[in-house]
This record gives sequence, C-alpha cells and structure tokens, in this order.
Amino acid sequence: MENNNSSPMLLHSTYFNLGTSNTSGIVEAYMAEARQYLSESVGMISFWIGVRADDMIRPENDLNYDIAMHQLFVNEDAFNVYNGNDSAHNQFVIDVNRWVPGTTRRVMDAYVTNLIIGGNSSEPQTIGADGNYPQSMFHNLYFSLKDKSAENIKKFTDICVEYLSGHPGIQQFTTGGLTDIKRNVSVRNFDVAVSIIYESKKAYDDYLKSKKHDEFFPATAGMIDNTYIFDSYIKYQSKVYSLTR
Repeated sequence: MENNNSSPMLLHSTYFNLGTSNTSGIVEAYMAEARQYLSESVGMISFWIGVRADDMIRPENDLNYDIAMHQLFVNEDAFNVYNGNDSAHNQFVIDVNRWVPGTTRRVMDAYVTNLIIGGNSSEPQTIGADGNYPQSMFHNLYFSLKDKSAENIKKFTDICVEYLSGHPGIQQFTTGGLTDIKRNVSVRNFDVAVSIIYESKKAYDDYLKSKKHDEFFPATAGMIDNTYIFDSYIKYQSKVYSLTR
C-alpha cells in the first residue's frame, strides 16, 4: 500500500487492563499471544508491546492499564483490513476472551503528521538474543487543547516537534492528531498525540531534566486543557517491520 499526503499513516495504541488476571505469567502469555497474532498484517509498518512503567507514578500518569501495544499502519485503509477481517486478529480476540475474560481495553488512534526516526545517540544498550528491550521506554502523551481549531492544533504540534524531539537517546518521535475512528473502545479526549521511544530509562530521565523539555511549558502556556501520559517499558518489538533496527 502506498502512502501519500491525503492518506496519512496511523498510529494505533491499545492499553489493556487485565483486571484480577494481571499476574506476571498471564501478562507474559498475553504479550506472546499478541506477538503471534497481531504483529504482522498487510500495511502494518511497526509493532511494539510492553508493560506499564510502575516506577512512573507522577500525578499525570495513567496507571489504569497493564499492557501497552502500539502498531503503526501505512494508512487507515491498512488498519481497517487488520481490524475488519484479519483472521489472525480475530483469533487473538477469541483466545484472550476465553482465558482472560475480564480484560478491558482503551484505544487511542492518531493520524501521523510527523515521524522522525533516530537521532542523537546516548549510552548504548545491550539487546538480548530474543530481541527483548527490557529498559526501552515508550512515552505516550495525549494533549487536550483549549483552542481546538486546526490552526492552533498545528501550532501546538510544531511546538512539540521543536522542544520534545531531537533529545539524545530517542529512537523514534511521532506526533499526530485525533482520527475520525469512532468505535466503542475509542478514547477521543485528545487533540494531539506525541509518542516517543527512548533507548533506555536513563535517556528518558535525562529528557525530563533537559533545558528544551523545561522550555516546552512556557512555550505552551495557556494552550493545554488536559494532559494524559502512558509510560511503558517495551518488551518486544517487531523484527519484520521495525523502523529502528
């Protein structure tokens, strides 16, 4: 499938809450099931899955989930194929509903307006033979703006790119706006999504203490209504569609 300006890429992020089944064994089995059935589809570019960062307990952090899964599609048509009649996706739903019936999920879909791969490196991180990234972090921010005009959304997005991208240790930086997708699991309380993959927890911590990060707040003063943050440790990343390997 070919991507163009009228058909942007789509970042599909799902946050699973396993309820009382959130034991380490079930979490690992759930992620394995997702890797088996959800990590490849026609038009899927990348796949990541990981667990909530329990050591990130700032007031703005959402802690009401156990597993975070992120899939980048070449466009919305590719997502619709995956979501509508993909046999592997359907099998995943059947299996997990059978052995983890209490699972709930929230979905945040964003049309990608900026995608920056790689950047300044930081301290190297060892990658296991199985491709496991125990310290890599996925930092997902969702901003609800006071002024929801297209002009203001673009202005805010440009500020995000200026101040939040380009930090040492960022493997991928993505911004996007709310999609037109409206399903019963869709969360639509945001206007701008920012998704950042850090190669290590240290790179993330350094980002939070950086001058550019601090300057983001005066630059956006009065623009933000609410901020929702999901911090996760990436455990598995698609070897086929990875944009960072």
